[in-house]
Amino acid sequence: MKKIIITSLIVLVNTISYSQDIFDKVAQESCECIAKKKSEKKSTDKKNTSVEFGVCVINSYSNHASEFTGEKFDLNDTEAMRKLGEKVALKMLTYCPDSVMELADDDEKEVADKNLTITGEITEIKTEQFVSIVLKDEKSRLHTFILLDYFDTAGIFTDNKLNKKDKVSISYIESELYDPKMKEFRYFKIITGLEKK
Repeated sequence: MKKIIITSLIVLVNTISYSQDIFDKVAQESCECIAKKKSEKKSTDKKNTSVEFGVCVINSYSNHASEFTGEKFDLNDTEAMRKLGEKVALKMLTYCPDSVMELADDDEKEVADKNLTITGEITEIKTEQFVSIVLKDEKSRLHTFILLDYFDTAGIFTDNKLNKKDKVSISYIESELYDPKMKEFRYFKIITGLEKK
């Protein structure tokens, strides 16, 4: 019985280490692929960087798919591809950390790029199910913003430091939410930052 257990453990350890070797191989090939693509052109935008990363990982995985034991990734399954990308990216940190960090930096830049900012005067603060802040911009147009998520400067509102007639700068993103009154989805401005002027 002991021999069977020991033999099973040896097989399991060998299978796990072999699987790790395959991920290492895919990570190394993906690093080489990304380096080659970067050398072929001088600049890439965020979209191209992500796409190139995905193409490199999928190509390498496809070349070694039969070598994966236990864990298979369906190329038509978005969630499976995300998991594969995460596992390979972790391994890539060993071989090309700069490329992986560049990809992460680009993700942060993309989020920052989606944030818009408007400066103006608060004309109304409504407290219903969610807090709405109405702001008149420098061209006298009215904008309604929703306080929906936490952000670093939310204390300006929660500590009662925000009043009508205050001059503020509001950072926001646009998000499609369901409007029960209109009975349809529409875009709302969600506050991501507040700054008093």
